[in-house]
Amino acid sequence: MRYESSFTKIENELAASFRNRIKGAEGAAAVQQIYAEFVKEMLSRVTGAEVVLDEGDVRVDAEVDGGVVLGIGISQNPDYGKFLERSDLLDILRRQGQHAANKLTHLGKHSERDETKLFPRKNRRG
Repeated sequence: MRYESSFTKIENELAASFRNRIKGAEGAAAVQQIYAEFVKEMLSRVTGAEVVLDEGDVRVDAEVDGGVVLGIGISQNPDYGKFLERSDLLDILRRQGQHAANKLTHLGKHSERDETKLFPRKNRRG
């Protein structure tokens, strides 16, 4: 598929920081927030305007193809629609969203680690 414009340069500028933040996330809410901030920054740079996301505009879901669900605030917004249709923006959001979805899957499999961080046991050797 040939696009009218490509935003991989912006993706490359943001990707390293995004992935480091995702790697350090300790819960599902943190993963969701970090990904929403990535989307917000991508859209800001693409459109050249400040972007305000409402709750439900972006959701990471490991069960969905691409790992992301874009709400109507993004998918049906005419300001973003032209970029989603005529560029590689949607592919970028899905590609980075897959990293976030993989982290959610990992956190789901290793929830006992999260519990020990949140509720540490007292030292029994005392």
